[in-house]
Amino acid sequence: MEKKYGVYLCKGCGIAEAIDFESLTKVIKKEGKIQHIKEGDILCSPAGRDLILEDLKPEGEGINAIVIAACSPRVKYEELDFPNVVVERCSLRELAVWTQEPQVETTQLLAEDYLRMSCARVKKAELPEPYQTECDKTILVIGGGIAGLSAALEAANDGYAVVLVEKEAQLGGFAAKMHRQTPSSYPYTTLQEPAVFKKIHAVQNHPKIKVMTAATLEKLDGQPGLLDATIKSNGNVDTLRVGTVVVAAGWKPYDATKLTNLGYGLSKDVITNIEMEEMAKAGKIVRPSDGKAPEAVAFIQCAGSRDPEHLPYCSDFCCMASLKQALYVR
Repeated sequence: MEKKYGVYLCKGCGIAEAIDFESLTKVIKKEGKIQHIKEGDILCSPAGRDLILEDLKPEGEGINAIVIAACSPRVKYEELDFPNVVVERCSLRELAVWTQEPQVETTQLLAEDYLRMSCARVKKAELPEPYQTECDKTILVIGGGIAGLSAALEAANDGYAVVLVEKEAQLGGFAAKMHRQTPSSYPYTTLQEPAVFKKIHAVQNHPKIKVMTAATLEKLDGQPGLLDATIKSNGNVDTLRVGTVVVAAGWKPYDATKLTNLGYGLSKDVITNIEMEEMAKAGKIVRPSDGKAPEAVAFIQCAGSRDPEHLPYCSDFCCMASLKQALYVR
């Protein structure tokens, strides 16, 4: 591409107070051989960005290769990014102004050297040519829980062919094992049937979705956009060509046997919320120790969560699950 050059000097962050801009301009013109030079109070501000954008317009200066003498390219990369333009960032702030004594000859010479290098680099740089390749339109979704089902349906409804791989014999994941779903509408007291079953039905009957249950992804070869997925299902091994992979592999309950301080494993009547869900779905909430209905139920929150000895983060799921299960009990 034929280049038209511009250099933009930022006066912010103490740069203008530390070095002589008039001397910098002379170096740019004489040694950098670039005549279009502008100064801005703060180039990363909207006004500073507009100053540069005006020069980039074809009806304006038509500049397409610029040196921005300001801060490090590690910061303000969005504010000082300009599409289809060669951009060279000259880090005067970090490499000269903030690390050297202001208004001394050595600091000035250092800044001028960095500008010389940036002017040379912008003349050698070219816009990269995008890598063009074929891309298969089939989408592989790993996981048949609520997330995988939703991803498969959204993609298929947009016209893409989808292969859905689920390691269990049935779709739905943990959501399908729930007795009821948390209420989603006012007054939030009526428990709902899990919505996952409607999604399962929609996925199984969608013409663009191939469902593979009791299946695992054994290997993934190829390159971006052209991937060969080796899938083992019911003793058979198939290799399918896909372009994209969505990983929705779900979650696993924390190992409650590690929570002996809460009585799990020591008393049959201390259970997890997953076990409570299974009990409710089976039709009756009873004490595991004697099969009788409990007179009172206590819910222990953050069991194993927010704990340096176990999981330091919040499990996110437990609060709503306990409120829902309290309605089971009531």
